[in-house]
Amino acid sequence: MVVRVILTSDVKRYRKAARALIKGKDRVLEIGCASGKTTKIVAEIAEKVVAVDKSALEVSRARERLKDFTNVVIEVRDATEVNEVKKLINDHLNGRVDVVMIDLGGVADPGEVLSLTRRYSFAFKPKLCIVKNRLLIDFIKSCEIYQ
Repeated sequence: MVVRVILTSDVKRYRKAARALIKGKDRVLEIGCASGKTTKIVAEIAEKVVAVDKSALEVSRARERLKDFTNVVIEVRDATEVNEVKKLINDHLNGRVDVVMIDLGGVADPGEVLSLTRRYSFAFKPKLCIVKNRLLIDFIKSCEIYQ
């Protein structure tokens, strides 16, 4: 199965893609939820959301923002520790992820973002990954395929 990957350059397009592409029965893993603004948008659409961020402060803010949502789990996790995130997914989504969203910050290292996208695509085989990283887009635009 080929995973569809959508790259976005900014938060406005990231959220627009989430609104347009996530469906009501989807189970979503959000990597880099920060204070939960995008998580809230996703939770209003998706069946279930597991959101992680490495910052305890941001997770606290996200939990407060989404305290009335029963379909969201927000935890402090380092996204590079895929097995730790996998445990969360097994506990809360029965191992099934339909959509992976990745936002490590718009100017996070493109190599790290690409690596995480590949690792999570392999681990969960979602139908869709939505990724926000301007530098990765800039790099891809500078490439050409030599035939």
